[in-house]
Amino acid sequence: MGDVTASILNLGDLSFRLADVELSPESEWRPRYGELFDKRLWFPSQSIHLSTPDASILVDAGDYALFASADPSFISDNYVPPSTLIEQLAEIGVGRGDVTHVVITHAHYDHFAGVTVRADGTYSPTFPRASYLLGRADWDNPEMQKALGERDSAESVSLGVLRASGVLELVDGEKRLTPEVTVLAAPGESPGHQIVRVHSGGQTLYCLGDLFHHAVEVEDIKLMSNWCDAPTNIKTRRELIRAALSEDAVLVAAHMSPGRLSGSPNDLRFLIV
Repeated sequence: MGDVTASILNLGDLSFRLADVELSPESEWRPRYGELFDKRLWFPSQSIHLSTPDASILVDAGDYALFASADPSFISDNYVPPSTLIEQLAEIGVGRGDVTHVVITHAHYDHFAGVTVRADGTYSPTFPRASYLLGRADWDNPEMQKALGERDSAESVSLGVLRASGVLELVDGEKRLTPEVTVLAAPGESPGHQIVRVHSGGQTLYCLGDLFHHAVEVEDIKLMSNWCDAPTNIKTRRELIRAALSEDAVLVAAHMSPGRLSGSPNDLRFLIV
């Protein structure tokens, strides 16, 4: 895309039934999507690397093995994941010391489990030259603050270590990282959820985090996971849809194949590219 190269890295597939995590009552999704919602589906768990003339930006830093051990309910038996985030970055010529920014779209563990590494019993930032950006509202969330107070919690040994190391930046609203890359507030999935807009060479791409999990949530924006703030999430989705349609943007969500929107805000389709 112009001066930017975007690389999608799948760290491993998650598997679950949409019916098990859906917020809307069954009467709203069963008539149209019943068979789909009842199946155990596969969802990639993706990080996105953005190479610009001035920066090396990673959107979400997962660690599939850590997430799998923390919540095995999302992992299928005998599934063998691909290589790790660090290994996949190396395959595209990016070393740990090259990354300048890590955007954590939101404080769900599969999106930040890989921000620190452990050596000799001590945790340190995985990407030593990077600044790490998290939505302030996720940091200030009472559940997050409680977890940070527990010495060995997943949050404490990752986000807490970043904060103590002076490399965690708490973001309010919009933040421009480079002339091509901007972080935008997109609450609803979590209070501090944020997305990344990339624009270069007349082309636009959005890294959406968990704004959508499946194409059915694009077709019907009232469908979403049961931990979401529904009114806020719907508002954020509508804003993104308007922008993406006007820009013919490519959309990359963390758990979906990349695609574009087709149609109108009232009759949408998600077309994989």
